[in-house]
Amino acid sequence: MPRLEHVQSVERTFAIIEALKERGALGIAELAAQLSLDRSTVHRLLSTLRHLGYVNQDPETLKYSNSLKFFDIGNSVQRSFGLAVTARPFMKALADETGEGVNLAVLQSYCMVYLEKIESSATISVNVPLGAYIPAYCTGLGKMLLSGLPDEEIRAVFSDSDERAVRGRTSDHLKIRRYTARTLAGVEALCAELEKIREQGYSVDDEEYVEGLYCMAAPVRSSSGQIVAAMSVAVPLLGRGTQFRRKRESILPRLIAAANGVSAALGWRGEVFS
Repeated sequence: MPRLEHVQSVERTFAIIEALKERGALGIAELAAQLSLDRSTVHRLLSTLRHLGYVNQDPETLKYSNSLKFFDIGNSVQRSFGLAVTARPFMKALADETGEGVNLAVLQSYCMVYLEKIESSATISVNVPLGAYIPAYCTGLGKMLLSGLPDEEIRAVFSDSDERAVRGRTSDHLKIRRYTARTLAGVEALCAELEKIREQGYSVDDEEYVEGLYCMAAPVRSSSGQIVAAMSVAVPLLGRGTQFRRKRESILPRLIAAANGVSAALGWRGEVFS
């Protein structure tokens, strides 16, 4: 087997890109300190990235940030997968039937990432753009995606934490921290929840990430039966009375049917939840 060689300048360039993705905007000194690099090296790499159009520099603060060129690349990758294109007609029909927002997401680095969204005027807006990384352990979509992984992997990846959750900090998404009073309390609680999801075939986010928002999610499977995505319906939680329960019972079978439809379009011909 040929020896795998790493190009140091490429590794450093992507380290800069990742740091800017996580922090939003950084100066040369900040990047040099965070990445343990010489300022001259950081300056040279940033100058190249700026020349190619991959980073922008604020003329006032002189700090750098990733450009929309990455968004264009991400959209291109998404289109090449075809998953969002395949799912959108099913999502649109489900949104029309329920009058609620419908979302599609995949798992990346054990985080939930939105691929497609159809928003409803009735849904509480979380203001999360497509491609953003969201903690998986406290969202209906994320828990549905995690249910496809073995508990040993969940325990190896996630850890308990008593620290306060900070929205938007990707490095925190593998530490189970509470966003609301209803967020799961730790890794063992997450494993128990995932086992329940595997048995019932759907997942629920009951104000675990955003207060006042209730989400139900169902799996989207590939031709091999693997969970490759999850679809959800988000419902504003204005009360827990009879009207809400009836709405939930009406939406859930429609959601599962829509997710099954996408799975069938992807070639899944095995058992599906109903």
